[in-house]
Amino acid sequence: MTEITNQQIIDRYLKRFSHSKSSHSMRRYCLQYFFRSDYFGYNGHVFNITKRDVIDYFDYLNHLDDISLQTKKNKWMIFRSFLQFIMEYYDDVLIVIPRYSTQWKPIHKKADSNKDVIMNKEELKKILDYMYNRNYNYYLLFRLLTETGMRIGELLNLDCKDLNVKKRFVEAEGKTGRKVYYFSESLARHLEIYLKERVSKETDSNALFLSIQKKRYALRTINHYIKNCVIRLDIEKRISCHTFRRTLNTLRKRMGCPKEDRKILLCHKVSDVNFSCYV
Repeated sequence: MTEITNQQIIDRYLKRFSHSKSSHSMRRYCLQYFFRSDYFGYNGHVFNITKRDVIDYFDYLNHLDDISLQTKKNKWMIFRSFLQFIMEYYDDVLIVIPRYSTQWKPIHKKADSNKDVIMNKEELKKILDYMYNRNYNYYLLFRLLTETGMRIGELLNLDCKDLNVKKRFVEAEGKTGRKVYYFSESLARHLEIYLKERVSKETDSNALFLSIQKKRYALRTINHYIKNCVIRLDIEKRISCHTFRRTLNTLRKRMGCPKEDRKILLCHKVSDVNFSCYV
């Protein structure tokens, strides 16, 4: 039974979530906490995972000091989902998932929150100017994020075919379905030049924005980059990718844009969205 490799089993599990690129990449990243040597470092075959291995991994997550309780619970939930898949998909595999030996300790790192943080125009310009002079690829990525207010997951999942520079819009696949975001003529000129260069690159990826490795950007790479930018520019705010979306909506409100129009521009499709989070 152990002829199949761990990676093949992981790929088979992740294939179930191929309909959502964000869910697929998030689950792959969470499973790395169990297998990678710089994390828990399990090096056996998944068919041989014991109850002790499962408890030890829970204890490893439970005592991490650099992530919040909710993040730990998410990683644990995905790990359990993976184990459940193995037992149901493959014959004669039994992995005991303990119930009473997995109790979360009472004190954890508090979840980071920046839901009240917005940027002013000067800070926004400062960040984009910094990127323009140092990394044009990141500049285009974050300027598109700035002008559209799209979610970072939607932006990273864009393929070249999703960009229409002539009509100045991108089509994104979000958690509420297919969406359309519009951008300025100025950005369209930049993107037109960029797109010609992008499609000429030899790569198996269809991603609109490519990393140095010619692959789709990972979310943690983008988060790390914007965090370093803010530090180097001495901006004393906890700015994340979602801050750009919140900032755009707040600036629209200050310009007198009606609430319903702002919802449409953010591509919200439900009427009961918690809109207070964006202003």
